[in-house]
Amino acid sequence: MKSWNDYLLKSKMFIVFSAVSLFIVILTCIIFYYKNVSDIKSQTLSLSDTITRQFSRTFELYIQDMEKLSVSIIGDPIIQQSLIDHYRIQESVAQNEIELTINNRLFTHLQPRPQLQSIYIFTTDAAAYFVSKGGGPKVSFNLRDESWYEKRLEMPGIKFLLRPVTTEKTGSDDEAQVISFVRNINRIPYRDVLGYMKININVDVVKDMLVNSDSNDVERNMRAFIITDEGNVIYDDRNELTGSENPGIDLSIFQGNRQSDEVIWNDVSYLYTTSKSSYTKWNTLILIPNEFLLSKQKRSTYILILVGMLAMGLIAFVSYALSYQITLPLRNLMKKMARVEQGDLSQRMEVSGNNEISRLSRIYNNMLDSITRLISEVYTSKLAENNAQLSALQAQINPHFLYNTLNIMKSISRVRGIEEVAEMAESLAELFKYSMKNLHHPIPLRDEMDHISNYMNIQQHRFGSRFAFSMDVPEPLLEASVLKLTVQPLVENAIVHGLGKVKSGGRIGIAVRLLGGELIIEVSDNGCGIEEERIHMLRRRLASIQAADAYDEDELGIGLSNIAQRIKLFHGDKYGVELISATGRGTTVRLTFPYELFVKVKGESGL
Repeated sequence: MKSWNDYLLKSKMFIVFSAVSLFIVILTCIIFYYKNVSDIKSQTLSLSDTITRQFSRTFELYIQDMEKLSVSIIGDPIIQQSLIDHYRIQESVAQNEIELTINNRLFTHLQPRPQLQSIYIFTTDAAAYFVSKGGGPKVSFNLRDESWYEKRLEMPGIKFLLRPVTTEKTGSDDEAQVISFVRNINRIPYRDVLGYMKININVDVVKDMLVNSDSNDVERNMRAFIITDEGNVIYDDRNELTGSENPGIDLSIFQGNRQSDEVIWNDVSYLYTTSKSSYTKWNTLILIPNEFLLSKQKRSTYILILVGMLAMGLIAFVSYALSYQITLPLRNLMKKMARVEQGDLSQRMEVSGNNEISRLSRIYNNMLDSITRLISEVYTSKLAENNAQLSALQAQINPHFLYNTLNIMKSISRVRGIEEVAEMAESLAELFKYSMKNLHHPIPLRDEMDHISNYMNIQQHRFGSRFAFSMDVPEPLLEASVLKLTVQPLVENAIVHGLGKVKSGGRIGIAVRLLGGELIIEVSDNGCGIEEERIHMLRRRLASIQAADAYDEDELGIGLSNIAQRIKLFHGDKYGVELISATGRGTTVRLTFPYELFVKVKGESGL
């Protein structure tokens, strides 16, 4: 019967697989959605910008064509001569002939161009010549009646003026909205002003310039305008605002460097693109409602939701199948492990194949084999340990026996008045007592210095005046924490190796100081020193702290390598032993400890 843990493991794996996979699917859908939205907006703005520039350029070309037409009219020798005659001859009959001649010439230029509504020529003495294609009446008879009259003085500095939309009658009750192209007429070749010409262009011609084939969604939903900087609407593709002076559009969009962005117009949000003509100084504006973009985004959203749901269903099915296949051998392994927990170490898994579960089963079998082997080894080791403890207990009797014997010798020597023997026995007893304490616990520096004093007391009885011994230890540093038997072996090495061949005048000194939070202990002698090649070898051994030390008297002695190893293991690689020596200049061994005050371990006792 399946346990609750079996179902729990399978459920957890199913939930984890599903959650991770669903997170990836959702994240992918979100990224794709925002990327798609960005692409739609970017493509829409790019297409709108292309249409805006094409529309603006087409209108520029048309106005340039009007400029060429005006040049041909102005340069017409008949019109030139007629205007000169107008100012020279005042007879009414002659004036009528001049008017007829000018009108005929104007009609010749007007007739072939269906987009032109009418042409006016104004003289500086308040006369006006006029032709109209639709048979409309003459509405302007005097130069001073024109809205651009005040700007005529600017015209010598510019080629022409473009005037915003006005209304002109075309006959009967019909009217047409026109754009006025105005320029002065100069006498050739003298350049003095003979008059001014105004060409009225039907606004409907702009409609033919906007290539709107309705072939795509953008062109079907966009709104096109030509607007002056002052807000006069020259053209509206829906003919709702053409000729108006206040369309409600924020005119600041024409002033900055940004040619595309979002704008609010009539409480509706639009994307816009603009293009300002350097020739006409008018602005072409394309508006695309954001609702159009949202509708395209909704279609993408529906597709993503559908794909996401299908992916989630597939992932849920695959996750369940995977969790079942993975947990089936795991459940078998759990059953076997439960038997092992009860003490049955004979349970083994059947291994087939080389997949992860098979490798896990193989490792499980190897683990049980190792456990069985270790149980046997631990049992054997325990027996050996018991025997070793018994041997150690027996070996410990000898130092205690020697210590007690030395104390008896000291007492007998003092009773009999042999003070030197008593003093050496006492020092040797203290040495044994100090050495029998726990070697692995830190001690105060004071104890190590006392131990060295006892050792030197014995050595000075032995060597007499062959060498002098001194200690320079500040009183506050005597409570610093050091490791036992790290300084005394250095003094012993100085006597045996440094001053071994010195007959007199030898010196051994101990100096202790505090430097930057570190306790520095230096043991120096003025002996023969160490050769350069040998000092390099010893320093390499100290660095590795694994090679045998050259200063060891025998393999049981405590040498430099042993001291360095103990310091590094206890305090870290930053601390240890440094060797300074040169042939004939003596040797200095420097120990470095972290400066810490000694704190006695609770429960620790002496002999």
